Amino acid sequence: MSRTSAVIPLEGAMNCRDVGGYRTANGQQIRTNVLFRSDKLSQLTEDDQEELESFGIRTVVDFRTSAEANRDVSRLWSTVTTHAPLPIGDEIAQQTEFVERVRAGAVTVVSVSDVADSYVEMLTDAGNQFASFLNLAADYEYWPLLFHCTAGKDRTGLAAALILELCGVERTQVLDDYELTNRLRSEKRIRELTPSLRAAGADIEAIRPALSAPRAAMQQTLDYLDDTFGGTENFVINSLGLGPETLHQLRLNLLL
Repeated sequence: MSRTSAVIPLEGAMNCRDVGGYRTANGQQIRTNVLFRSDKLSQLTEDDQEELESFGIRTVVDFRTSAEANRDVSRLWSTVTTHAPLPIGDEIAQQTEFVERVRAGAVTVVSVSDVADSYVEMLTDAGNQFASFLNLAADYEYWPLLFHCTAGKDRTGLAAALILELCGVERTQVLDDYELTNRLRSEKRIRELTPSLRAAGADIEAIRPALSAPRAAMQQTLDYLDDTFGGTENFVINSLGLGPETLHQLRLNLLL
């Protein structure tokens, strides 16, 4: 499956796509139509809802904070039977709050390394949330499952990267999946935000890493897991406390 075919075209969400279809290093393939990733669901149209209903998506995992979720209430659809809030807070990931801080002059520069550091911090501080997500994703009783945050790039990007890494997808493709957010959402959002941010005196290029999905940031994050824990698998087992049986179930259920 090409990554173009993985994208679900919606009017009210820009970054909704199937996580499946990637091939692993040993020649297997991640099952399609069971795990989906997205940006916020608060602006879905009725047609969008019908489109997501057609996939039978029954579980929605929301990584947004309560403030984000209350401000932009998700418009769920009829097949959803489980709505699982797993809030993860981060200054960069909470895009609306971040943009307001930029406009106020509280943030003027964000580097790629700053983004990578925020990812490592999220994985460390919100380990229980990511572990809960992986447990849900491994259990086919909750399928099809969609997970999302506000932009679908930071918290959602990390969650998708964990899934792909644990299933044995080549690192290059893991980074491709993360970076696809730029084409689907980030560049459009940057164009929309540029006039007001420039009017507030902000240097767009100086904060671009926080508004986009810089490949090097995810690369640095995964390199950190390699160097510190000996890889993503050791990280989720030894740091997140994910049981080996859950990891086995994840692969057994997701890989064809």
